[in-house]
Amino acid sequence: MTDLERSAFIQILAGTPARLKAALKGVPKKVLLWTPGPGKWSILEIVAHMRDMERDAYIGRYHRILTEDNPTLPDIDGDLLAQSEDYRGMKLTEVLRDWARLRKECLKLVKSVKGARWERIGTHEFAGPLSMDALLRRQAMGNDEAHLEQIENIVKRAALFEALEPSPRKLAELTKKLDDATLRRKPAPDKWSALEVVCHLRDVEQRWAERLVKIAFSERPSFLPFDVNGLARKRRYNEQDLGAALKEFARLREDNLRLLRVVPASQWSRAGVHAKYGELTIHRIVEMIVSHDRGHFEQITRTVS
Repeated sequence: MTDLERSAFIQILAGTPARLKAALKGVPKKVLLWTPGPGKWSILEIVAHMRDMERDAYIGRYHRILTEDNPTLPDIDGDLLAQSEDYRGMKLTEVLRDWARLRKECLKLVKSVKGARWERIGTHEFAGPLSMDALLRRQAMGNDEAHLEQIENIVKRAALFEALEPSPRKLAELTKKLDDATLRRKPAPDKWSALEVVCHLRDVEQRWAERLVKIAFSERPSFLPFDVNGLARKRRYNEQDLGAALKEFARLREDNLRLLRVVPASQWSRAGVHAKYGELTIHRIVEMIVSHDRGHFEQITRTVS
């Protein structure tokens, strides 16, 4: 590794405290504890993990490599540590304070290393030989950059889930006080009634589900447009039962939420290709669902007012 490359990695370490502070600014407590899927960590758990890795995986290993001849570096079970130390029960302010102190100590240490000492090695029980240079790269990219991106993705995903989850309840609230005539009244011959909008949301939710599943488990699947007005006529939306439509919409939305929770953040960039809209990633489809919900909720409000 050149001195320039090494300096760049050290600059990443030096810049992480400010970047972490910015990433956490204004994040509410419920998002700090929100987990994006089964077996995934919350933001609080990630920060606690960063603190403990700073102490044990980096400072501790740097010291051993510099003072011992090719020491054996035991692996650290981060998941077990998170559970045994009860990361979720910790206070973020205290964790950040301890991590910031350890980061200062770590920066002082790596900045003191000169010349051939960067080539000293230890042997990780699974990863094999690790030089000081390799460990520095691992800390900057595999730890700092990766965990900052993870935190930023959780904040974004939490906002999307927060918008998606209440939609069945909001739709039920919008329609619960409508009498049958108002529910089925069309504002114009070519416009949908409130009931037709509900049925449309239900059927489009099924299409969202099909696309999300195909993108998650197939390589760049293709999607064709469909005639929403033709489907409304064929299925006779305005003759359907509101309660049944609402129930089915809620079931389909929960299915989609369950799928999205188990798809890792790194996979939200997977894409399919729509004949009209072009490339659609999972993330883009979720944004479209949120916008689609909002637009049709506003449509129902206008239709029945």
